[in-house]
Amino acid sequence: MEVQSLLPCEMATFPCRYLGLPLSLHKLSRQQFQPFVERIADQLPNWKADLMSRAGRRIQVQHVLTGMTVYLAMAIDIPQWALDAIDKIRKGFLWRGRKEAKGGHCLVAWGKVCRPLQLGGLGISSLPELCWALRMRWLWLQKTDLGRPWASLPIQVPNKARAFFSMALVSMVGDGSNTLFWNDRWLHGTRIVDIAPSLHKSIPRRIANKRTVKEALLNRKWISDIRGGSYSKSLG
Repeated sequence: MEVQSLLPCEMATFPCRYLGLPLSLHKLSRQQFQPFVERIADQLPNWKADLMSRAGRRIQVQHVLTGMTVYLAMAIDIPQWALDAIDKIRKGFLWRGRKEAKGGHCLVAWGKVCRPLQLGGLGISSLPELCWALRMRWLWLQKTDLGRPWASLPIQVPNKARAFFSMALVSMVGDGSNTLFWNDRWLHGTRIVDIAPSLHKSIPRRIANKRTVKEALLNRKWISDIRGGSYSKSLG
């Protein structure tokens, strides 16, 4: 109640909404995601699809229907069923100007539609890859902008997206305070897991995700990170 006296804000219980985003202490349910999918579908009746060419509908799909997904995908891991439902709406409007389209209406496989224009596609974003890229953005900001208030907090990013980020990033060590000793590519562009996979398995994940190069090299602290008798005795 002291906080409410200082900040004139409404008190609410989880699940709730903040800046249009559903917030919950637990994994969001299908019922909580469904209104977002319906909001995308509600855009279609306002557009005169019959008067649009397919090129015009492509622009609407990419810049409006896909754009509406970006805001949610930046903050929340959208489940696959919701991505499939949004894709169904995007396909239907692109090929028929309607909410749904049957297989016979689709002139090109959706995988080819989502290729870049340079590769023969229509340049419509593939939602799974788009979501990965948006979530990896937080990992990048956490790595490059330590002044952000949330920089030290754990970030919920799908494991595949985190692995892709790790493969794509090469760290310039500097003083070592912003480079992870066990997980980042800082040894001539490689990670310790690439050089010594068995050794890396003996490092608890919570330590590997936090130990910086600066901390690890100070008094050879990296040795104490290793769990397992054989490694500890031989290196100690």
